[in-house]
This record gives sequence, C-alpha cells and structure tokens, in this order.
Amino acid sequence: MEAPWKAGDTASAHCPHCGDIVAARYALRALRMPRSRLRVRDVLVEVCNGCEAVLNLPRQSMAQLREIGVGK
Repeated sequence: MEAPWKAGDTASAHCPHCGDIVAARYALRALRMPRSRLRVRDVLVEVCNGCEAVLNLPRQSMAQLREIGVGK
C-alpha cells in the first residue's frame, strides 16, 4: 500500500499553465467548492512550483471534501 502524501512532499506533474512537466509540491490550501460559496480550508493539494497553480487533489483529500459536501 502506498503511503499517503503529506504537506511538503514533492513530485513531478504536468502543469497546463506552464505547459511542461514541472516540479510540484504538496501543500495545504483553501479551496472554493464549484457551484457554491463554500470554501474549505486546509485541503492537501498538489501545487506547481513555478506558477503556484493547483494541479491535483490526492485521493486522501477527497474524503475531506465529501464530508463537507454532505452537510450542505
């Protein structure tokens, strides 16, 4: 089983904004849920080191977002 990601871990990923494979890091960010005003704090996301764009949500963050969505 793969160990879960934590803030500060690094990986490589494709950034659509930079248009290339870039170094990325995992960090805690606040995300706005689509089609609502709900803003979720401290969600682990993958971030481009070059342009700071959010690239991906790791699987472990999906449970946190689902839990918030159930309370609406």
